[in-house]
Amino acid sequence: MAVIPDHATWVRFPRFVGDAAMQLPVLRLLRELAPDKGIGPIVVWGPKTTVGLVANTWFCDAALADEGKPGPLEMARILRRHRAARSIHFPKSLRPALAAWLARVPERIGVDESLAGLFNTHSGPFWDAEGPFLLRYHAVLKRRWPDLPPMPYADFDPAVAIDKPAERYLCLMPGSTWPSKAWPVDHYRALLLKARSEGFAVAVLGSPDEAATCAAVAGGEGLDLCGRTTLKEAAAWMRGSTAVLGNDSGLSHLAAACGAPVLALYGATDPGGSTPWGPKSRGLRKEGVPCAPCFKPACFTPGHPCLAGIGPDQVWAELQGLITG
Repeated sequence: MAVIPDHATWVRFPRFVGDAAMQLPVLRLLRELAPDKGIGPIVVWGPKTTVGLVANTWFCDAALADEGKPGPLEMARILRRHRAARSIHFPKSLRPALAAWLARVPERIGVDESLAGLFNTHSGPFWDAEGPFLLRYHAVLKRRWPDLPPMPYADFDPAVAIDKPAERYLCLMPGSTWPSKAWPVDHYRALLLKARSEGFAVAVLGSPDEAATCAAVAGGEGLDLCGRTTLKEAAAWMRGSTAVLGNDSGLSHLAAACGAPVLALYGATDPGGSTPWGPKSRGLRKEGVPCAPCFKPACFTPGHPCLAGIGPDQVWAELQGLITG
């Protein structure tokens, strides 16, 4: 078990991969500020899957995975035991803010949502704010450090070895938690065949419950890695790729955090806030669809025009622009 330092800055990680990936630029910012701002050591804590992403990396001094789903009292005991100097908690949940307040953590920094703002010493809106999600987090942090430098890109290196293809390769991530956010499987399949005809290997990534979708996309021409990688290994595949294509999904955000060129496709959601935060990231949506963005998990419009209307040829052209640009 890692040694947990006392008087540290504790950063609460959320359970969703995409939300966790958006904490990586925050961690880089804190790391780069640490010598000048008295931030001290950094402890990342939260659900096992997402916390494991940064365990034993430069981004934190210690990582502590939850045992089950702890309540505020149990979380407060942990913070009090290690005499936490500061809690930064951006999940839109009351639990971490309340726990930090119960533990009498001197500085409690987070968003207003779910009544958490009542228990923070430095707080700001998230859903009612405007602009990219990372800049909303940055605005909250500036309430504690007004002279904060700009939010950096994470440039996350998972530092794990993978058996990459000898040729250039693309990563495709066709899965999505919402059906309304998924580009059609047939379009992904056509894009994969186009990439193969242009000399690219193609790796298809996803979680175990996306196995059928990934297998349909990969066929016999792609490398189906669905459910066969850890989150760190998936990050390594994306970091080493020529370009990455995905839906508005957690892996798209993680790819951007790794510095890969990322094209994310949007239908039910809006790229204005959630375009992946990276140096070569782009969100693509079809304009002129009156029902989009609907922010609904399922599409009730025949033909799913907001995403089905984005053709494989258009996406290939956009990917080529990312690769050559």
